[in-house]
Amino acid sequence: MIALPGVLFLINPQGRAGNETVSFKKDVFPLVQTYCLPCHAEENFNPSELSMDNYKLLMAGGKSGPSVVKGKSAESLMVQKLGPKPPEGERMPLNPKKKVKEGKAVWMKEEEVKAIAKWIDQGAKEN
Repeated sequence: MIALPGVLFLINPQGRAGNETVSFKKDVFPLVQTYCLPCHAEENFNPSELSMDNYKLLMAGGKSGPSVVKGKSAESLMVQKLGPKPPEGERMPLNPKKKVKEGKAVWMKEEEVKAIAKWIDQGAKEN
């Protein structure tokens, strides 16, 4: 079970049985490509200095420190920033303030966040 400020959920990414392994390459990186790389590509300037183009860069973290704490999704900034009340800065992925106010913001789906959290809890392996 994962607990974030204002969020509590059981991990069962994408309808899988609770004991299946989540793969970085198959399950996590496609989410990173879709939601994170528009801003967090190495070639882009971003204030966080976090590049997520590959496993090594993601694990290196950015200005705020490591984005992933292996085995501890609730302590991982990557997961915290995907929730409604991150400990610092804005919720990710960034949305225009107008869309947020109008309730039209596009956030990562709960099951997608669960998949990332489960991958981290399983040791955040480069699998």
